[in-house]
Amino acid sequence: MIAAILTTLFFAFSAVTGQRTAVLLGGAWGNLMRLGLAAVVLGLLVAILTPDAIRWASFQWFFVSGLIGFGLGDVALFTAYERIGSRLTILLNLCLAPLFAMVLEWLWLGNGVGIRVVVCALLILAGVVMAIRPGSKSRAKVNLRGRYWVGIVAAIVAGFGQGTGAVISRKAEAVALELGASGSGITAAFQRVLAGLVFSAVAVALIRFFGDRKNWENWRTPFDRRVAPWLFGAALFGPVIGVSCFQWALQDLESGIVLAVVALTPIVMLPLARITEGDHPSRLALIGAVVAVAGVVLLNLWA
Repeated sequence: MIAAILTTLFFAFSAVTGQRTAVLLGGAWGNLMRLGLAAVVLGLLVAILTPDAIRWASFQWFFVSGLIGFGLGDVALFTAYERIGSRLTILLNLCLAPLFAMVLEWLWLGNGVGIRVVVCALLILAGVVMAIRPGSKSRAKVNLRGRYWVGIVAAIVAGFGQGTGAVISRKAEAVALELGASGSGITAAFQRVLAGLVFSAVAVALIRFFGDRKNWENWRTPFDRRVAPWLFGAALFGPVIGVSCFQWALQDLESGIVLAVVALTPIVMLPLARITEGDHPSRLALIGAVVAVAGVVLLNLWA
């Protein structure tokens, strides 16, 4: 249980540091720097701990999972961070991801959908609808930029990336087990982050060639004193430490219990977002967050 609680805390810290990174560096550039740093750290750990755990057959699945999850998902995640802040972004991301995963498993694996799942899905959607109404004080300290509705759409896409990427990642784990080459969670994370890094680099290149020159000329160096702590926090708290604690939790507890605890991340990060971003959600948004998270918790416990 300690590992699951630590995962929740680290994911919350990853969200608030990622949001500041997105604001300071720009979403696309900040995400690329974060994934690059995470890939270096994870690559070194894999080379030291599990150098023979990567196999081509499973790597292909992990890479596809990473393209969707860490690639499309995280590009959208950092786009949302800039526009709607970490609290609402993570709420939409983590609460909608299980629904996207459920739909994919139904279409791909033929898993049935019972009445309990439908009830949980309705709870999640009802909570999300209440939560996406912007509070009057939600932009008090950190200058968010861009259109609000674009941030909402980006957060939904991030949820799609995370949910879909998770299902494909489980397929990759199954292939690795068949090959007798199953490594640690760090090994899986490295392969997925590597794919995300490729996707993010392509996204940044397209922005530089086809986007507004004024936007990317303002991208700061990641070694700026005001940027570096947030960037290192975003890279380490999420893909490195957070994922490691998540895998540790899965070794000690049933997956449903772990996912139920981790689903509390949007609630845990409320005070963090208030401190770092001056985010003061409306009463309706708070109620919506509780309803949506409750739906996710029940979905994981009942599934």
